[in-house]
Amino acid sequence: MLNENTKLIGQVLQIRDKLVAKRHSIPSDLQSEWQKLIDNTACFDASQTLSHCVKGRPAKKPTTFEGSATELTRLVSRLNDFNLRISGNIRH
Repeated sequence: MLNENTKLIGQVLQIRDKLVAKRHSIPSDLQSEWQKLIDNTACFDASQTLSHCVKGRPAKKPTTFEGSATELTRLVSRLNDFNLRISGNIRH
């Protein structure tokens, strides 16, 4: 993964965390889209385990995201759109 994707990954995680906090207010007609977004962002979960560690070397989490910056940008847009729709439902 390229370092230029780090900012986009951070945005994905930040928006997803906001949505996870509001997950109880997601209407049933949006649940399937919510599940797709969770599946698309699962590769960024902190629960991914380390594949191996070597004493004296820094441990690195394995990267499971194989996409490009354009794909990350699309994912950020989808998450933002979903967040706006959920926020609209909360206000009503």
